[in-house]
Amino acid sequence: MGIDADSLGNSYKTISLDDLSLEVYIDFHNQRIKLLNYHGNTIKIVNNSIDLCKQHGMGKIIATVYKQDAQIFTDNGFVLEGTIDGYFKGETGYCVSFFNDPSRGRSHYINEEDQIIETAEQYTSLYRHDQFSKEFVIRNANLEDASELAVLYETVFETYPTPMNEPDFIADIIKSKKVIFKVAEFENIIVSAASADLHQELLHAEITDCATFEHFRGRGLLSELVYHLEQTLSDRNYISLFSLSRGLSLGINIVLSKHGYKFTGRQINNCNIMGKFEDMNIWVKTI
Repeated sequence: MGIDADSLGNSYKTISLDDLSLEVYIDFHNQRIKLLNYHGNTIKIVNNSIDLCKQHGMGKIIATVYKQDAQIFTDNGFVLEGTIDGYFKGETGYCVSFFNDPSRGRSHYINEEDQIIETAEQYTSLYRHDQFSKEFVIRNANLEDASELAVLYETVFETYPTPMNEPDFIADIIKSKKVIFKVAEFENIIVSAASADLHQELLHAEITDCATFEHFRGRGLLSELVYHLEQTLSDRNYISLFSLSRGLSLGINIVLSKHGYKFTGRQINNCNIMGKFEDMNIWVKTI
């Protein structure tokens, strides 16, 4: 087994035994373990994941698993929180979670979040590209934008699941070629940004890191950025797109609904954002 730790203490850990292998991300900031990849004896994979969770005192495990494995996970303490169509090269992924801390599995905002979904779904597929204002410039982000992007995320989010307020972190993920950033500029200043986290081997991408300065909200910037990300991903033959949106944020849920994403579940107390653990809605679109 091997461990690769970062400056925050978060680490990747790989366990390889005769009848299984699994890779996890031990995430202290979000107090969770993410099961990234696994092969072999599914029950032992479940038990090893739970052991790691308890060993590190984490509140939650999250995983996206194959259909044939989902029942084994749910029979052994996990709960099904949602699905992602096309996640595994066209095959549905099942979003399962284990709550080591029972209170982590209880949401205080379900009724409000359900109302937000009901409102957002009234905007299904209403996005129109030709309605966007030409006073904004949409382009790919580059390394020179890292500091400006860090200011944007620092300003918009009290806390965020990843260190997007650090220019070096942003520069590293841009250099990795595993993320596409699109930005909207007004008078040569970045006022909005969004990204696609790429998983080329599985042909899916996560639309994420959506942020707009308060003064420029309500102008359709995130909708336009999502449109441009989708065009790039379609050109690269991706199959499945998904996004985890803050359950309490009406705006981003409306944006995704406008683009024809469908609500497929909710991950309870999933990540540390805006100063607390928040529920994240799962929105999915196949292209």
